[in-house]
Amino acid sequence: MPKNVGSLIVKLIIGSFLVGWALTFFDITPLDLLKDLTGTIGQIYSTALSTVRWAADYILLGAVIVLPIWGIVAALNFLQAKNRRKSKSSEKQD
Repeated sequence: MPKNVGSLIVKLIIGSFLVGWALTFFDITPLDLLKDLTGTIGQIYSTALSTVRWAADYILLGAVIVLPIWGIVAALNFLQAKNRRKSKSSEKQD
């Protein structure tokens, strides 16, 4: 929160004026925005959902290759680390 609330209010008023002025170039009125608010929210939801569905197909396709390779590499690293610990403990006992 800014230290000066008056400065914040002035910035918000100026920002609102500029956005409102820009929207008049597209012949958008506040009433148009309020009338179509639910349609806009629905369209945003629909677009987001279709994007997630699109990305999920690629993620699942890639996971078919990536996950098994990752599992093999992780298992090999685990076995190498286990062998190193085993050899270090046997060296200490000697």
